[in-house]
Amino acid sequence: MSPNRRLIIWSLLLTASMLGLAILNLSTGTMTISWPALLGILTGRGNATDMLVLVNFRLPRIVLAIMVGWALALSGNVLQTVTNNPMADPSLLGINNGAGLAVMLLIIGAGTNASLTLSLPIVALAGAWLSTALIFLLANQRQRGISSKRLLLVGVALSGCFSALMVLMTLKLSPDNYQFVMNWLAGSLWGTDWSYIGWALPWLAVGSGILFIQLPVLDAFTLGTTTAQTLGINLKRQQLGLISMAAMLAGVSVAISGGISFIGLITPNLARRIVGSRQRYQLPLAGLLGSTLLLAADTLGKLITTTTELPAGVLVALIGAPYFIYLLVRG
Repeated sequence: MSPNRRLIIWSLLLTASMLGLAILNLSTGTMTISWPALLGILTGRGNATDMLVLVNFRLPRIVLAIMVGWALALSGNVLQTVTNNPMADPSLLGINNGAGLAVMLLIIGAGTNASLTLSLPIVALAGAWLSTALIFLLANQRQRGISSKRLLLVGVALSGCFSALMVLMTLKLSPDNYQFVMNWLAGSLWGTDWSYIGWALPWLAVGSGILFIQLPVLDAFTLGTTTAQTLGINLKRQQLGLISMAAMLAGVSVAISGGISFIGLITPNLARRIVGSRQRYQLPLAGLLGSTLLLAADTLGKLITTTTELPAGVLVALIGAPYFIYLLVRG
């Protein structure tokens, strides 16, 4: 079967899965909405309370999960392609933790009132870009340039450093701010408001569009650095541009969803196994896999317990950590 046909079949399957998960997600939570009541709302005959819960809280959460899963998957796909390393991921390179550290500094300095909460996405984006710049600065060697192995090692070291700093900073937080930060770090999909989605959507749309325009360049990276150079590609400039786009997608995602890891690790590897390494097939399939995975994790978190909701980031990590170990063992 051709990669194009496999992409079409898997795209239809994943879209149908997301539709089913979305309907299940709408009906579950601390306030259960029965199937007849949900059908009444969808046909315009529901009561005002159920309509308020669905439109103002649950529907934006579903849209958020789909957006964030897509963006994190694309970010991980680009990082793995550019570094030629199947274990590259925004969280492993320190991009997620760089965004998280910036957010924690803001919360320590100004708290979590409503006006400052709106500035969290911008601060997280700035933190993601600054951490990416620091990674490039430390990974660059004057004679050899930037090697993928050195880039990954520097990223892992910085990620650990940022994580340790965040733990130390929790000692300075008030109980209310501490609870918010812990939920944020656990990947609780906190930005379930149409205003956050409206802020993030243009960034994610532009970043995704640029990556799809750069598909030929990404394909050149899959052939190896030597081949890419013979094709006239400026490796250092393209690396910087593509990883900056990956950092933007990850930073915006982390800002509105919290610390969600491993989606950028799992989905590109799965997409590569299904349709191969040709980026015109792998990139969109990775995005759809990321959206489905995060929506499934969020829905499962609501189904496991009715009294509270398990953060989606925790459930994704329970899947991602064993897969990371598998990749390490496989070599």
